[in-house]
Amino acid sequence: MKLKYYCLNFLAFAAISMVNTQMIPYLTTIGYDVVARGYILAANAIVAIVGQLFFGFICDKYKKIKPFFALAYALLVISALLMFAYQKQVFWYHLFTVAIMGGMVKVIMGLDETWMLEADSEHYGALRAYGALGLTIGSPIAGFLVDNFGYLALSVTLGVISALCFLCIWLVKDVSKSGEAIQLSSLKKLLQNKPYLLLVLIYLLVYMIGTADQYVVIDKMLEMKAEHAVVGFKWALQSFMEIPLFLLAHRILNKYKPSALLIFGTLMYALKFILYGWADNSWWILAAASLQLVTLPVIMLTSKVLIKEITPEELFSSAQMFAMAIFIGVSGLVTPLITSYLSDLLGFDLTLYLVAGFSVLPLFLIFIYLHIRKTSQSDQECLRKR
Repeated sequence: MKLKYYCLNFLAFAAISMVNTQMIPYLTTIGYDVVARGYILAANAIVAIVGQLFFGFICDKYKKIKPFFALAYALLVISALLMFAYQKQVFWYHLFTVAIMGGMVKVIMGLDETWMLEADSEHYGALRAYGALGLTIGSPIAGFLVDNFGYLALSVTLGVISALCFLCIWLVKDVSKSGEAIQLSSLKKLLQNKPYLLLVLIYLLVYMIGTADQYVVIDKMLEMKAEHAVVGFKWALQSFMEIPLFLLAHRILNKYKPSALLIFGTLMYALKFILYGWADNSWWILAAASLQLVTLPVIMLTSKVLIKEITPEELFSSAQMFAMAIFIGVSGLVTPLITSYLSDLLGFDLTLYLVAGFSVLPLFLIFIYLHIRKTSQSDQECLRKR
């Protein structure tokens, strides 16, 4: 049974990487400028926010994941094929197709994470590592196909991989999803939890930094005349660098405090973007991208632990779902708009330095959060002694 889950993760994430990594190069190739791409990517983020909340709600309501995972994956494949099918500038056409495709990428990742955790929590790290391996392999394959055979070859390959993925979806077992759906009463309780809101804000700001890696850095590489295969290799390298930490996640979280890991991961983001701004060729950008080892996986793992610490058990599902919609979806909405404007005004290098400097804000808020938590715990201890 585990082998089927491994195959599903590998194939689904390979397909995701093939379309997601070529999205910006494709839009650039057919003539969209930085600002137009920013609007398209913002629409992508809106669909991601609405999609995560909607699919999370219906999965909780019907206590199933498998059929809705299949639906999201079908929407991803259809919209991707439509996107690549029309290689001329038609803004509203590409706004719609890219928005559906990119939004479903975020939805599928969220559903996959929930599915794998509930299907086999003991081997979640290994399952997530197979997903990262799929991302690693899918990216360079997509770049190679586009550079040598064009987008038609990419579409055909995506179709074949998707057929195999649907076969795996049909074969694997669904799970009975636990937890409550997001209700107005749940959201009200969460919105009254000030430490939770501060934590969501912190991760939103950190994810805004990380999201710039998907857009500004790629634009800089394309300005350097990097081939599609090199862009694909960047994504592959970053996905590969995530594997060790996912495999060692349990040990790392047992050895280090999540708050310390969050501070460390944020500092590494700042260093990575300083190096991105300094890089004068694609190979130095690839070297900086290897710091993915200590950025996104660290941030992702700490978010789950820290949110769990400050939310009641009955609201854990709602808290995670709402938080992901905010710090992943909103960062995807805001970051392309801001960075596309700054890149057009200041150039890519200065924009990347500004992104690095932006890390000061979440770091400041992290220390405020730790002070609030320490004060709260001290107060609770005093009450217990009385």
